[in-house]
Amino acid sequence: MVLQQYLIPHRTGDERLLIPGWAGELSEEELAFVQERLRRSRRLLRLWKIATRDCPENAVRQAAFEGLDEN
Repeated sequence: MVLQQYLIPHRTGDERLLIPGWAGELSEEELAFVQERLRRSRRLLRLWKIATRDCPENAVRQAAFEGLDEN
């Protein structure tokens, strides 16, 4: 008999972390989660206004803490 818990993948992070400005100050685990998701998605890179796929730590932390200017 297969247990249901083995069929559901483990969550690696809160999806709300992917909203610029929502998280505030990121922990190391949260930063790794956000960077990994940004590297996989061009749409998220554009949303976060990050130009390169290497997702510099300082740019990610700044956008997570301050959000993005609408101007």
